[in-house]
Amino acid sequence: MDLRKMYYFVATVKYQSFSRAAKVLHISQPSLSNTIKNLEREIGAPLIERTTKQFQLTELGQQFYERSKGLIAQFEVMDTELKELAKGEHLEIRLGMIESANYWFSQVIIAYQKQYPHNRITLIDTLYNQTVRQALLGLTVHGVITNQHIVDTEIKSELLYNEPYVVLIKKDHPFSTKEIITLVDFTEEALIIGMPEFQTSAQILKAFEQENVTPHIQYKIERFEMIKVLVEEGLGIAILPQHYVTQHLSECLLTRPVHSEFLNRNVYLSTMKDRTFPESILKLFKLIKIMH
Repeated sequence: MDLRKMYYFVATVKYQSFSRAAKVLHISQPSLSNTIKNLEREIGAPLIERTTKQFQLTELGQQFYERSKGLIAQFEVMDTELKELAKGEHLEIRLGMIESANYWFSQVIIAYQKQYPHNRITLIDTLYNQTVRQALLGLTVHGVITNQHIVDTEIKSELLYNEPYVVLIKKDHPFSTKEIITLVDFTEEALIIGMPEFQTSAQILKAFEQENVTPHIQYKIERFEMIKVLVEEGLGIAILPQHYVTQHLSECLLTRPVHSEFLNRNVYLSTMKDRTFPESILKLFKLIKIMH
């Protein structure tokens, strides 16, 4: 039995069709069918139920499918690791990144490139829980800086820091002179918020719910940068992670703390467990942990 046969079998199960799998694999359908038949002869039992019109695995076929997926994934990880180790210090390092980490991470890049000038860094938006998991296990990224604590047997999440949320306002807004700002104060204010499916926005909305406060949401915006523009134009106020608004803030804007036990978040570095990284990537992870 070789890896190619397992790969062809997994593709056939994935697409639930010999013809669709053959097209994706760029081989003929008869060639794929013969490969699966040879695999079944090699095992000594059928893997695909051929007595029904609907694509269906035998019990043995289901077990073989699950084990084959695991073996193929292990091979792909090994293949990637060996190629990266062979390249030494001429790597493309890919990281998933939440938007609020952009400013402090730029300092990490400056420090890192002094030590590893030949390595390239690619930053990718990974905002959703499943997207983060898929990016790590699919080897799309080496690590992810995220505000989601991912509990997974194949992923390691290390706490980097805890940060509060702050309210972003114009300097002439009444909140600028208010001694204590609570979520109740937001009921009459036009609130600008990120998209509800984002973890940050979901946490803010959850905090309002936990304090039995109904906010007046005027705008839902996908990017933090656009939120800052709307606040600057006087169209409303926003609640944002503190790290995002500590630098590069317009002179007409300021931030104030919001008093709520529910408004703070953890930021993690998530990586794939049991994956072997070159020393240069481990060094980047170390800088992230000490320079955030």
